[in-house]
Amino acid sequence: MGGEKMKYGLFLLLSLFMLQACEVEDKGNYDYTPQNGVTITFASDETNQTLEKGVDTLMIHPTVVGDVYGENEDNYEYKWFFCSGQVHEHTVVGTTKNLSWPVSLKPGNYTLYFQVIDKGTGLEWLNSTSVTVFSELTQGWMLLGETPYGMVQMDMLVMKPDGSLVLIKDIFDNSDLQLKGGRSLVFTGNRSGQQAKAHLWLMTDEKDVKLTWGNNFLPVGEFHNMVTVEEMEVSKITPRLRNMFPRQSNCGYGTANTMRNYQSRGVVTDSAIYMTTLGYDGSEVYVNPMNRYSATSKEFFKPYHMAFVLGGTRPTGNVYPLFYDMDDNCFVKPGAVYGTNATYCSKLADRPGDPFPWNQYKRTIVYGENLRNSSSDNACNCVALMKDTEGEDINYYVYTFRPGAKGWIGTALSDPTKISGYTVDKTVAVDFDKATCYTFMSNSNVLLYSVGSTLYAYNYTYKTINSMELESDISRISADAVLSIASFWVSTYDEGSQKGELKLMQLGGTQMPEFNYDEEDCWPLTMKMVDIEWKYGEDPAEEEPDKE
Repeated sequence: MGGEKMKYGLFLLLSLFMLQACEVEDKGNYDYTPQNGVTITFASDETNQTLEKGVDTLMIHPTVVGDVYGENEDNYEYKWFFCSGQVHEHTVVGTTKNLSWPVSLKPGNYTLYFQVIDKGTGLEWLNSTSVTVFSELTQGWMLLGETPYGMVQMDMLVMKPDGSLVLIKDIFDNSDLQLKGGRSLVFTGNRSGQQAKAHLWLMTDEKDVKLTWGNNFLPVGEFHNMVTVEEMEVSKITPRLRNMFPRQSNCGYGTANTMRNYQSRGVVTDSAIYMTTLGYDGSEVYVNPMNRYSATSKEFFKPYHMAFVLGGTRPTGNVYPLFYDMDDNCFVKPGAVYGTNATYCSKLADRPGDPFPWNQYKRTIVYGENLRNSSSDNACNCVALMKDTEGEDINYYVYTFRPGAKGWIGTALSDPTKISGYTVDKTVAVDFDKATCYTFMSNSNVLLYSVGSTLYAYNYTYKTINSMELESDISRISADAVLSIASFWVSTYDEGSQKGELKLMQLGGTQMPEFNYDEEDCWPLTMKMVDIEWKYGEDPAEEEPDKE
């Protein structure tokens, strides 16, 4: 028994010596190397930069500190890149620690990544910052006018990222086309991912021209060549564009997304009305004139040059406008639930006690506008200024109404709705029959009009008026489409001095209209302005002009 205990003790002692030997051997076989960690920081004044394309240089001087290497740059590789798209394509703009990159990306908001790679281990570290890119003509108001010689001129009131406004002259080169008699501008509006469906049209007395809408405003072609318009059964003359609908608006979408519908679109020419569904590539085909009262009729009525469309029209889905028949003097609607399927129009029924008639008797339309008095769908009003066609004392009337609207579910369509009717009190609205410019405001029931150099604001609900004398004759009044429903533009021009001015103003007051404006919100013009149109973004199809 004692021998067994002795053997067991010797075994334990030997095991202890072997364990200690293994521990010593283990320490000699392994060399633990600390892993490097990297901290990347950017100076606060070099983060979230806003830069101008083709003008500014993006410069960042990061601090890179390693746990092991410290600031020893020999152990690192660097890469600066923008990442975009679902496939995460990298646009590399630098491979050195400090970045100095002339800005060349299209205007937009980007995320810039800085990657540090440990050459020895292959480990990577990232930091990022936002970068906003804009160009001189990315966003602002295009101004259409005429020189003293009747030549078309386009300027632009550019909105900088900080909100400041700068006037840029002669953004459109008219030296080759020699266009005269500017009529109007139509920009269909921009929307993220739908740039192929955004178009800019310049309408003049001579022709209607499509322009690129990025930074160069280059002529692309005439209206009848750029879209498919089959108008032979209506008129033998070349189709001339008068309007396109729905017009852009910022109802609920902001200044960068003003395209009110990128599925349905309509045009009004001198002779016809068409609606269509846009192609995926932005192509437009107009083949069924709808300004008639049956699909087989060969009698077409002359349309008023605009469509009455809800200001809150959704960016997708059905567009269901009202039109005006200039021959029978009546408001009409598309003859189908989906406006784009309509091949004719239908007249509307009047009822006793209505605030105004759809079908006029000895009245006609003078001016119409689509208001922005609500940001919700189907809640914006349309408004029309009407007048008597006979009698010694011609009276004027204001109609407010809403076209029909299709709901989200099924094919249910609400009928056009009459809101209210007013008679203009000419004892208050002085010289109303001499007015040359009009615009309706969306923040109150006020009609702005001008006679010579006098600007009037007439509240047709309370029958109150205010007036303001300007320096020269007024050539244009236009409610703003993007800033606020209280903002509007007024342009003047003096034929003698051949100088003009553009003012940005605001309408205030509840019962009595009030004019407000800042002296800084005035810009000198060298042309007689006839139209103003908001523009945002860059045309993906635009080519840079050849450089000498």
